[in-house]
Amino acid sequence: MSAPTQTTTPTASTTTTTDWTRAKSEELRALTDDEDDVANAKRAEKRRCKQAKAEAEERARQEREEAARKVRAEAEQRARAEAERKAKEEAEKKAREDFAKLQAERQRILEEKARLMAEDKRKAEAERRAEVAAGKQKAGEPAKKRAREEPVAGPSGVQVIDLR
Repeated sequence: MSAPTQTTTPTASTTTTTDWTRAKSEELRALTDDEDDVANAKRAEKRRCKQAKAEAEERARQEREEAARKVRAEAEQRARAEAERKAKEEAEKKAREDFAKLQAERQRILEEKARLMAEDKRKAEAERRAEVAAGKQKAGEPAKKRAREEPVAGPSGVQVIDLR
């Protein structure tokens, strides 16, 4: 906004004092209005700049917070995945150890069973041999008894029963 031109400004020689004062005060008011408009425009521009700067800072802060949140979320996800992987490995390791223990126990039981079966077989074989030997003895004993009970002719011709 520009100041009024010189031609419209009254001079002291052409106007009365009251008119001139009125005219000067209007001119001064116009100048102050222009200065006020300029000052208001500058204040408004500063306000807009300050608001734009604040908005930019807020956006930057929000972007930093979002980036930090994403980093935390990714770190938590990696930690969860790592924990799940470790838990799975531990479970697999425990399962392998349990399976190995079961296999060892099964092998021990089978060996014990085989040992017991071999022992039973030896006992049965020993019993069978004892029975066979006892059967031979029993079969042999009556023959001996009969032989012993059979009369044997002695040197005098008398029959003697041998009861040995």
